[in-house]
Amino acid sequence: MSLRVGVDIGGTWVDAAAVEVVAGGHRVVARQSVRSIRGPAGVLGGLRTAYGLLLEELGTGARVAALGIGVPGIVSGGRVTHAVNLGLDGRPLDLAAEAAALTSAPVLVENDVKAAAWGAAHWLRSSGDGHGQDLALLNVGTGLAAGLVLDGVLRRGDRGLAGEIGHLVTDRSGPPCPCGKQGCLELYASGGGLARRWAGSAAELMAAAAAGDPTATGVRDDLVAGLAQAVRILVQTTDVADVVLAGGVVTSTPALQEALLAALRDHGDSGFEQTLAVDERVRWLPEDYPAGSVGAALLPQPQEPVTPTTSPRTGVGTGRPGG
Repeated sequence: MSLRVGVDIGGTWVDAAAVEVVAGGHRVVARQSVRSIRGPAGVLGGLRTAYGLLLEELGTGARVAALGIGVPGIVSGGRVTHAVNLGLDGRPLDLAAEAAALTSAPVLVENDVKAAAWGAAHWLRSSGDGHGQDLALLNVGTGLAAGLVLDGVLRRGDRGLAGEIGHLVTDRSGPPCPCGKQGCLELYASGGGLARRWAGSAAELMAAAAAGDPTATGVRDDLVAGLAQAVRILVQTTDVADVVLAGGVVTSTPALQEALLAALRDHGDSGFEQTLAVDERVRWLPEDYPAGSVGAALLPQPQEPVTPTTSPRTGVGTGRPGG
């Protein structure tokens, strides 16, 4: 069996998936996850462990045709920098060269949100809920970032920074951001931003706000407004057909989803807003779909078609979703 392997290196989990490319699509045949460890040695150790466990599960008959890796930070030429939540904020880590020691197959390294956007494109095509040719994946995690698939092609940008909307300044008088600026969008519209202002989950926040807690109400309103602004930015700058939201903050909190859609439907007196129909473009990525590792596995190799293939909906294998 010829398989592609994708590894999604997150701040909490390293998630590895083996993907079989079949006629007209793909299916996940095995999956393993291990806890992430900060620092270059920890990142490489997590990669080796997750990859080794996956090979053990697959057995001796499996052949790895490609290895793709998704990792936070700025990725260029297989090297990663500025992955702060992984402790990689200094010297570039040549992840491609280190991973090449694990396999004779081609190795590709991509930013994790961009890899997840590619995985989301495959999911959209398989779900029948969108065509997967034009989409933005809005990842609401510790920070806030987007990945773009435009005309069937993963958009990286001139310096690999396409979709980095989290550090757009939306409030010049707002609080300081770890990036060095003030009032960045992700301070309001992310899991990290929520944690700085509310000692509980998003579901608890929504319940407290509904019960009239004034502190919760203020935090909720900022969170919803920030997420709505992020979605509108993506739609108005790219006119993508679908905006797929990922991350437990939104995908596991129905009350927040409803509030966000209500905010997007609130056009006021703007006929322009009504024409955009932003709310109709929103999709929620299922929590059990490993978009990061699937997208990394299916990253186009040189001279391969770049259009996402149609795929049957499949369950995932063992392990926990990466984070």
